[in-house]
Amino acid sequence: MKVQRIISIRPDREVTWPAIPSSLVVTVVSIYIFFYCTQPYALSWTVTKSVQAQEIYSDNIRLAPSGSEKGAFVTAINPGIYINGQSSLSRFNFNYRMQNLYNAGGNGGFNTYNQLQSNSLSTLIPNKLFLNSNSSISQQNINNNLIGANNINGSANSTNVYNFGLSPYWTPHFSNYASGIARLNFNTIATSGGSTSNNTNLNSMSDSVNLAETINLNSGSYFQRINWNLSFNNNENYRINSPTIKFQNSNGRVGVPINAYFNVFAQGGYSSNNYQTTAINSTGNNNSGGAYYTFGGQWRPSQRFNITAGAGNNSFVTVYFSPMSRLTTTTTYSNNAVGTNFGQYSPGNAGGTTGQYSPATGGGNSGQNWTLMWRYQTRRSTWTLTHNNTTTTTQQILAQNQVFSAQNLTNNQISNTDLNQRIINNPTLTNQVIVSKTWNLGVSFNTGKSTFSTNAYESDYTYQTLGNNQKLIGVSGTWNWPFAAKTSAYVRPQWQHIDNQGSANNSQYYTVAIGMNRTITSRMNGVLQFQHISQTSNGNANNNTLPGGLTNDYQENMVTASIFMSL
Repeated sequence: MKVQRIISIRPDREVTWPAIPSSLVVTVVSIYIFFYCTQPYALSWTVTKSVQAQEIYSDNIRLAPSGSEKGAFVTAINPGIYINGQSSLSRFNFNYRMQNLYNAGGNGGFNTYNQLQSNSLSTLIPNKLFLNSNSSISQQNINNNLIGANNINGSANSTNVYNFGLSPYWTPHFSNYASGIARLNFNTIATSGGSTSNNTNLNSMSDSVNLAETINLNSGSYFQRINWNLSFNNNENYRINSPTIKFQNSNGRVGVPINAYFNVFAQGGYSSNNYQTTAINSTGNNNSGGAYYTFGGQWRPSQRFNITAGAGNNSFVTVYFSPMSRLTTTTTYSNNAVGTNFGQYSPGNAGGTTGQYSPATGGGNSGQNWTLMWRYQTRRSTWTLTHNNTTTTTQQILAQNQVFSAQNLTNNQISNTDLNQRIINNPTLTNQVIVSKTWNLGVSFNTGKSTFSTNAYESDYTYQTLGNNQKLIGVSGTWNWPFAAKTSAYVRPQWQHIDNQGSANNSQYYTVAIGMNRTITSRMNGVLQFQHISQTSNGNANNNTLPGGLTNDYQENMVTASIFMSL
């Protein structure tokens, strides 16, 4: 397949990229992996081959409404390979599975789905030059109108998502004067239902190329009575047949310690952003650019408490409080006239590392915003509460999705994670800049005999082009009980409510999975699982119908028998 890539550098000029065969991308990735695998300093490699066989029965294989259900058996044969390489200079992880389904969707056909998650870190010059890479292939829902949790039911409302990224970075040290980091992020996102296909669905998303440059320079030990920081962030998202999106922020900061407990600072910069947006919405003008400044200070009477405050056209207050070693809290309130969230949010590296929020780096989302991070830990439990504001794109959200959970594959537990590959709380996949406000509460317990974890979240998405809002509220949990030698039981419930504000298409989604896992040998385990899924909605998908006239309401009961074996 060849893709004609057209990107807009300026409103009055278009640049056409040559057609790039998809096979060329695969070849480039293969050459990189081969080069990596044959480097002389690669010392330790672990290769785990596996195969999984599943027999699945669904009493509603097409997720049809009441009265139109059809039951069917689906057979799955899923070979996979996991490669882990590690040396003093490099790390490499490669996790691939080919999901082969017979009779998916009850159509009597044979379907193959590729699922990949890979990342690497290479040291090109010790302590100076590094290279991150990441790639993934997954299947995701196009929108939240009709949520399908897996590929068993067919692909009427899903798309393949392909992600590949490279990120070289340099960490210079200028004697005792300064040190810094310069990073380049190159990332591509493509979907099988994107604008380059014949799909005319309004929910289709353009394939895109994302380029980001980050430069950060900090003062060294030579500066005894003053500290300073300079930073520059530029992020451009080139989307096929859609306007280019640009976020840019420059920032400078100077701090002077008065004594051991108090210091003052001044910071300023310039924010320049270019994307389509409604002029004013509920959060104010989120496309506000220009110069900003802040003057303030920090009071730090102890290592367990400090407060930092700054005033200007961008103002903020940050309170850090840790009354005990088990409890840590950081809360920030900001009131900014200039910038977007991108000014304060670093998108992380190409290896999938999430970004960090820092009130001292400038920009910020215009208007009033709160961010917080609370963490409390006991001997048997961990509690976390976070609230974040971000301005990002749909493509960047997809680039951060994880295909496989972070599990040690050698323990033969991967079969527990196979059935639910899709992220159900993603926003609608459209060419949008999205301002999101997200709350997340996580709790995990280890009683000694069983483990329990739960997660509650609220995500408020504001789509900038249309100005509409979507609010998601959800709760999920997992309980695992090893009730006998080599045998454990588990329960995984999940509930989500979607409120498409300004639209009648609101819905509730609920699922619960109950299963038993048995370790048969050191290389083989089996899983028997029952899953119930229910969705209710007051609207229909895709102009009120799906193929076959299906609406959004459905119930499904699914029984799965799995055998997983590492080879």
